[in-house]
Amino acid sequence: MLESLTNLWADLQGRLLEIVQPLIHRFGLTEFYDDVPAGLETLTLGILQIAVILLIFRPLESLAPAQRWENRKLVRVDVVYTLLNKLGIIPLAIFLILLPLNDELMEFTRTVGFVLPTVEQIIPWLRDKPLLLFLVYFLLYDLAGYIWHRAQHGLPWLWALHSLHHSQRQVSTWTDDRNHVLDDLLFDIYLAIVAILIGVQPGQFVAILLLGRLIEAFSHVNTRFGFGRVLDKVLVDPMFHRTHHALANPAEPHIHDTNFSAVFPIWDIIFRTAHYDYKQRDSGVDDPVADADNGKGFIGQQIAGLVRLGRAIARSFSSRSARPTPAE
Repeated sequence: MLESLTNLWADLQGRLLEIVQPLIHRFGLTEFYDDVPAGLETLTLGILQIAVILLIFRPLESLAPAQRWENRKLVRVDVVYTLLNKLGIIPLAIFLILLPLNDELMEFTRTVGFVLPTVEQIIPWLRDKPLLLFLVYFLLYDLAGYIWHRAQHGLPWLWALHSLHHSQRQVSTWTDDRNHVLDDLLFDIYLAIVAILIGVQPGQFVAILLLGRLIEAFSHVNTRFGFGRVLDKVLVDPMFHRTHHALANPAEPHIHDTNFSAVFPIWDIIFRTAHYDYKQRDSGVDDPVADADNGKGFIGQQIAGLVRLGRAIARSFSSRSARPTPAE
């Protein structure tokens, strides 16, 4: 089944490339020809995800909302984030930055002879079990995301960027892509390194990204709908993730320090950060610094994130310089 889907995807990309080829030659862009397939892949994935959001996730928010709002004005900027991400504008910029870094990393590992064994080398019997191998890669991808997400909440300079994602008062399916561009860049560099080290093949990585990002978009849906008390231990659903976006209260001051997993809750369960009590909580923002993002447009929010980052770095250096010198 996985092979059939991969072949179907490759055929679709081939047909799109045939359409684009004449335009590449006409506008004198042949020097970028080798990068076109990756760009087409990103664009196609984005269009598919937008279609799912519009045809499934948004109607679900209207039919069974977890929270009702008088208007959705604050959501509009999140739509901009989604379109910029899903249609490849931001990913293309990040890709152009990552491409030489990826080549340098591959060359470095070959030069020094530092090559970590891939999953297939560690567990050879997975080679002829593509679906199981795909699941292992998917789990490792999500574990990498879980670790990064914990760091975003634990390291002040990463939180300065990630707080933009948590600054939305009206959390909806569009909120998934509400991230600082620098935050996305750092995360994509991290993911690319992880993918190279564990040996994920390009076709598998595309499938992982598509499924992973769809589940992440679904987890932000403003809906009461969930997977139930069994399946919600297998896949992240809106109630699970909206708890992570919940407003803190005196009884639960650190509620947002739970449910970090993006796809598989198993990592929260293993590391004891899972929170299941099936209460419907209002999601939103209770940090006045982050809340100032509301009312700003895309550019304003990006600038505010950089200002927070600068302040976080400055505080880090000032706290170090303020430490007493050990007595001799």
